[in-house]
Amino acid sequence: MPRLPALPVLCLALLPAYSHAALPGWTRDPWLFLAPYAAALLPTLLVLGLLLGARLRRQRRQLVRLQQALQARAEHERGLLDRAPLVMWEMRRHDLRFTHVSAPDGALLGYPVNAWLAADFCSRTLYPPDAPAALAFLRGAGEPSLARHECRWIAADGRLIRLLAIVQRLGAGDDATLQGLFIDIGENPLSEQALRQSEQQYRSAFHDCPEIMLLIERHSGRILAANRAFEEATGLPADSACGHTSSELGLWRHHDQGRLVLSQLQSHDLQNVEVTLIRRGNEDFTGLLSARRVELDGQPAAIVVLRDLSALHHTRQLLHASEEKFAKAFYASPDALSITRLRDGRLLEANPGFTQITGYSPSEAINHSTLELGLWVDPADRQRLMRQLEQDGSAQHLSARVRTRDGQERLCEFNAQPLQIDGEDCALIIARDISERAQMQERLQQAATVFESTAEGVMITDLDQRIVAINRAFSAITGYSESEALGQTPQLLASGQHGQEFQEEIGSSLERDGHWQGEIWSRRKNGESYPAWMTISAVRNGGNRISHHVAVFADITSLKHAQARLDYQAHHDPLTGLPNRLLFENRLQLALDEAKTEQRRGAVLFLDLDRFKHINDSLGHPVGDLLLQGIAKRLREQLREVDTVARLGGDEFIVLMPSVSQTSDVERVASKLMGAFSTPFNADGHEFFMSSSMGISLFPEHGEDVATLVKNADSAMYLAKARGRNRIEFYTADLSFLATERMTLENDLRRAAERGELHLHYQPKQCLHSGRLVGAEALLRWQHPLHGDVPPERFIALAEENGSIIELGDWVLQEACRQMSEWQAQYPAFGPLAVNLAGPQLRQPRLVERISELLAAAGLEPASLQLEITETFVMSQKEEALPILQALKELGLQLAIDDFGTGYSSLSYLKRLPIDTLKIDQSFVAGLPDDPNDAAITRAIIALGHSMQLTVIAEGVETKSQERFLAFEGCQQIQGYVLSRPLSAEDFAARFLVSRQTLGSNAQAPL
Repeated sequence: MPRLPALPVLCLALLPAYSHAALPGWTRDPWLFLAPYAAALLPTLLVLGLLLGARLRRQRRQLVRLQQALQARAEHERGLLDRAPLVMWEMRRHDLRFTHVSAPDGALLGYPVNAWLAADFCSRTLYPPDAPAALAFLRGAGEPSLARHECRWIAADGRLIRLLAIVQRLGAGDDATLQGLFIDIGENPLSEQALRQSEQQYRSAFHDCPEIMLLIERHSGRILAANRAFEEATGLPADSACGHTSSELGLWRHHDQGRLVLSQLQSHDLQNVEVTLIRRGNEDFTGLLSARRVELDGQPAAIVVLRDLSALHHTRQLLHASEEKFAKAFYASPDALSITRLRDGRLLEANPGFTQITGYSPSEAINHSTLELGLWVDPADRQRLMRQLEQDGSAQHLSARVRTRDGQERLCEFNAQPLQIDGEDCALIIARDISERAQMQERLQQAATVFESTAEGVMITDLDQRIVAINRAFSAITGYSESEALGQTPQLLASGQHGQEFQEEIGSSLERDGHWQGEIWSRRKNGESYPAWMTISAVRNGGNRISHHVAVFADITSLKHAQARLDYQAHHDPLTGLPNRLLFENRLQLALDEAKTEQRRGAVLFLDLDRFKHINDSLGHPVGDLLLQGIAKRLREQLREVDTVARLGGDEFIVLMPSVSQTSDVERVASKLMGAFSTPFNADGHEFFMSSSMGISLFPEHGEDVATLVKNADSAMYLAKARGRNRIEFYTADLSFLATERMTLENDLRRAAERGELHLHYQPKQCLHSGRLVGAEALLRWQHPLHGDVPPERFIALAEENGSIIELGDWVLQEACRQMSEWQAQYPAFGPLAVNLAGPQLRQPRLVERISELLAAAGLEPASLQLEITETFVMSQKEEALPILQALKELGLQLAIDDFGTGYSSLSYLKRLPIDTLKIDQSFVAGLPDDPNDAAITRAIIALGHSMQLTVIAEGVETKSQERFLAFEGCQQIQGYVLSRPLSAEDFAARFLVSRQTLGSNAQAPL
């Protein structure tokens, strides 16, 4: 709002009327006229000084001093204005309400400025008798130009104060604005004393103004008055300058500029025109010129104010240079630099380093606090930084973790310095990312810790091979202390077991690859040699030149012992201590290579213990293991030092004779080995008479590789078993066919059921008392498409070896149940159908459930089925067998002990078994009635069965004499060829079963 431009004219109105004399001669003192103008311009200059001072906030010490000087001047000027008994104001004409008051609080009337701006201020503070005239004057004031009016006002303390109102109107109508001055004129209107005091104050303001002030004739430009600042700047006395123009005084550097300024002043006021003048000593200076046109006693004049900007320009240059340096440093720094306002913590500026470290761009960060951005991992770190800044005046080397925009954490070192910006307390905060440095320090610390704590010895040598550093492990391994080792060469540890070539190899590897690794023998301080695993590496400096060598070594004595133990365990049988298959095959391969080179012969002998499985099943594995250890010891005693006996597993042993002259040498050693079984073995209080079957293959005639020789010896061993066991057989070419046939049978057996090659045959059981049929046993038969009827003893053994016995047993149970159901539908009941269960079947977790399902599917009662379990399994698996047999019995099945007498039954355990029948093994029946041992065993079994109320049946009965003996001794049932061979289901039914149409439902078929 344009208030101040009219003030010079208002200031002239302050003068009494008689002072408005004609310009020529200037008979009156000109200061009387200049004083009001000076007072009017001082606030403008003050504001400009404050604005410029704000921009000098970051100057150095010299700039601060200059700012203080300028501030002192401004205070002086403000004091002059504050002491003046006047108030400048502006008012709306239509409601006579002050819109602006330029005066300190309490001026003239004692009211604060905001009270003047109230709507009812005039009506409330005008003295009532003077109010009508004063209000009428204000409504019609300013016509034609300036108007005066005196009236009394009520001061804040109740006093009446007479004020002179000088008013000028701007605009027309209700929108006009009134501008004016209130001057305290005391009790006497226009008193001479007040006038002189006012003139003195304004004369002082004109002369003491720090800026150059001139009163000039507007048309000619002649100087009418000049102040002290003019004299100081130009070196010209004011008296001598008056009456001359500035051009005549030679004040303009450019005369055209002086003429232009005077020309413009004729038509309008000038505001802040930058001009170049000449000061004393012919020195240029830049000034800021403002001029206000006035009328003095009807003559055109002008008040000119000129501010010397030289110091300001110099300050600006310094400030610009300082700001430029600061900006370059601020924005070029790789550290995160930010300026924070302490009042609310908001960021005012941030450099690219801030973005690089935090991920926030300046636009994202400015006007936000670091807490709002979530930069502090621990906000307490910021409080610690601010507290240190407040207490110490700065913060130095404070470490804290910050969180970046993408959530990563970085470790930074903070420094902070306080500063002021626009009167606000701020801080320059510098954050340096020390994450990598911290990590490096941590790695160095870890490396030092590892160096000292590692279990491996570490030795560092220089280029002269002198030891410069060792760790604790070095001393612990070698026995040398640090003082004893430093300065020595690695020869201190030389064992003497490595020659010059070894040392040259290490040196060559270091030169070529930069490192060497291998096993080396070293020597301790006490002279003891030990194996070490050592790694030597070359260390290069910044110039890529080798500066040191680092050797890291470990004592591997215990590792060597452990390797030896592992090697022994890997190549030897843990039970017998004999070489295992791996070591045997290695030695056999070595023997084959040597035999080929030296044109010599050798032999492989394959031994398998006869019926060893029965011992394991009856007495348990611990007894079997003791027996195997005894056999291994005896076999080893029969051989030469060059020969090898190994255990392949289970009850199989194999012997290597790497060098033989003739076949008879092999036969002699084989006989010696078989003779080792002639005397009994003792194991856990038991005495065992053992035998073995042996197969022999010779090389090179029976094979030139390991696999072939072992396979052929194995085939020969199976031939020995097939020919009755406890014998020796040499490999022949046809055994390969037999081995191939055996493999073919194993494969075919797995698919025999789905191909329909398996069948059940049935052998009847007879009651010796009634002569009637009391049951039958289901026996498995295999009709092979190529080999015909395969004997059960052959394919059952194969099934037990390859694990298919479980599938075969399940098929037998299913087929037996189906057939029994079919017979019961057509024929009267004749007793239970017996089925043999193998040991692996009895170990199946779902056996009872499976049999129950089969019975239900066939519609059979459980009593229709009898399960035969071998005595060997029952006795060998006592704790496992009892709950299984009890579960089967609870299902309602009949249970029989098969092959009774061949095992090692415990009578105390036998009486706990839920069995119904004892079946005398056919090996005891075969010698009846003539063999007294078989007869005695048979009588004992029959008596045992009667005493335990069990049914006793004899199997393998082939003659009438055997039948009569058994009937006489009290055996209840028999089974064997004396009754019938095993028959197919059709033949069995046709021969032994009677149709329901022929007999009653309760009749039993006679035999």
